Amino acid sequence: AFATIATIPLTLKFQHDPLYAIYLVIGTISLFKSYPTMADSGLFLTFISIFPEVWPYLRHPLPTVMWHLYASTLLPLFNNLWLGQGTGNSNFFYAATLVFGVANGAAFLDSVWAGLAVPYGEIKQGYSLLQI
Repeated sequence: AFATIATIPLTLKFQHDPLYAIYLVIGTISLFKSYPTMADSGLFLTFISIFPEVWPYLRHPLPTVMWHLYASTLLPLFNNLWLGQGTGNSNFFYAATLVFGVANGAAFLDSVWAGLAVPYGEIKQGYSLLQI
């Protein structure tokens, strides 16, 4: 329900760029799904390649990529330990999904910030960008 409600402010704020608004709505849906899958965030993350003008404004791209790599390594490993071999328990897999959720949240917030910063252009030395 929250993902549906969150689409209204995103579409109103990014009405000048409807494709970017759709990209952020896909990110909202992948972020707030009850059982997130790799395909949801994969769809969201591959759409960033459509917007090369946004890339310089991403604030934390390296930690976000590292969190996604870490989660994509841990999720199949802990799933196999828990369900395949029976040596792990569900808490391992749950911890990996929390890391995955943090990575998706970081990617979404970074994309929103970059989308808001693009219309203002390069920030000059000694100034900061403040939006109300």
